[in-house]
Amino acid sequence: MAVDDWRAGLELPGRPVPPEKLHITLRFIGSADRIGIERIMAALSTVSPGSGFSYRIGGLGAFPKPRKATVAWAGLEDRGELSRLAGIADEAAAAAGFGYEERPFRAHLTLARIRPPSDLRRVIAGARPAGFSVSAQEVILYLSRTEGSRTTYHPLERFPLK
Repeated sequence: MAVDDWRAGLELPGRPVPPEKLHITLRFIGSADRIGIERIMAALSTVSPGSGFSYRIGGLGAFPKPRKATVAWAGLEDRGELSRLAGIADEAAAAAGFGYEERPFRAHLTLARIRPPSDLRRVIAGARPAGFSVSAQEVILYLSRTEGSRTTYHPLERFPLK
C-alpha cells in the first residue's frame, strides 16, 4: 500500500495505525446506543452521498500541535467532496439527536498515535508530501470499540458513491 511505503520513510514515533484500520473520519459520534445508531442510519439513508471522486494524500501534520503531538496525520486534498460528505454526516448526527460537531472538519488520515506526546516539528519540516491520489468509492458507518489499547472497527452500513 502506497500510504505505508510513504509513512515508513517518515520515522514517526508512536504506534502506527495498522493498514487495515486506516480511514477518514467524517464525523465522530462518540457513545451511542442501538436506537441512536438506527436514527443515524435512517438519517443517512435519506440523502445521496453523490459520486465517487479522487483525493490526494498531502503533507504531514500533527494534533493538537506539532510541538506536543499525540497524533501524526496526512492531510487530504480534494475539491471539497470530503467536506461535503462530512457535512452530510454532521447533519445526520444532529438529526439523530447527537448535536452538531463544534470543531471544523479537517480532512486527514491518522498515521500514528503518540504517547507520550512528542515534538514532530523537525519530522514535519523534513517530510515530503505523499503526492499520490486515492479513489473514494463508498462511505462506511463504523462502530468502533476500544478494549484496552486495541480498537476494533465494525462496519454497520455502506453507502456507495455512484
